[in-house]
Amino acid sequence: MNATGSLPVGGLFETHLTVGDLSRSVAFYREVVGLPLALEVPERGAAFFWIGEPGESMLGLWSIGSAPVGLSLHVAFKASLDDVLTACDRLRDLGVTPLSFFADETTEPSVIGWMPAAAVYFHDPDGHLLEYLAMLDEVPRPDAGILPWSEWVDGSRHAPFAPGRVHVALHTGARDELRRLFAMAEDSRAQLDSYLDMGQVLIAMAGDRVVGHLQLVDAQDGQHSEIKNMAVEPSYRGRGVGRTLIDAAVDLVRAQGRPLLVVATAAAGIDNLRFYQRTGFRIRSVERDAFTPAQGYPPGTRLHGIELRDRVWLDRSLRGE
Repeated sequence: MNATGSLPVGGLFETHLTVGDLSRSVAFYREVVGLPLALEVPERGAAFFWIGEPGESMLGLWSIGSAPVGLSLHVAFKASLDDVLTACDRLRDLGVTPLSFFADETTEPSVIGWMPAAAVYFHDPDGHLLEYLAMLDEVPRPDAGILPWSEWVDGSRHAPFAPGRVHVALHTGARDELRRLFAMAEDSRAQLDSYLDMGQVLIAMAGDRVVGHLQLVDAQDGQHSEIKNMAVEPSYRGRGVGRTLIDAAVDLVRAQGRPLLVVATAAAGIDNLRFYQRTGFRIRSVERDAFTPAQGYPPGTRLHGIELRDRVWLDRSLRGE
């Protein structure tokens, strides 16, 4: 207990919403919001979902049937910045309209400057306002108010971010300078140590700051090139920096006379699979059980709720481009 005698609160465990059609809402929260169903109690008109890992937090839905009254409530779900930055496209793909803080249809998150946090909003079938929110590891800017993500990143309401402001160069310094970036794309320290100094590394620079990198190595057959590791700083993701790095890598590999560029990513890495296919790569093969404790990957690691197990190989032919 604290000095006043009250119990300290460590977080919010559960919240509840009323819904008009329980089956419809169960499908929405499971398929659109992505929450795992913990328990459904039809005789009570109730369903319960875990938020995060089982036992971490809970959402309850309660049917009010055909009652003529209801409440429009607001629930915010904590999410990673990566997921918030891709939420607009992913919601739209599911037939749901993403909204800004001001309830306008949007293509990017809103940033709440005083927190600071990035957020995307949308409605459930009963009109409840839902939110994906990621706290930002940056200095609060209360004077910024509420603004679009692109304006927050660029720091000016009048100069939205443009990928052309990032220039790409070959990295010539010590690789340890980039270890933090490399570690964003590699869960095994042992694996990272084994290839950190291999090949060539392209870096994306915003002014004098490195905001992204792409490592190129020889593919196993020695005839092609492989993207071994690639990452972009969280505050620059979703703004075209990754595509700029891919374009630079393609130019470099083509100049070396190599006809194919390959890349591998986790089958559980939904965002990476989407990104590479959007930048011209096609699925080549699946390598099962590539991420094991023997390779230095912690057991039970999950991405998007999917166990980290298999590796997907993709390639992009440079002939005729």
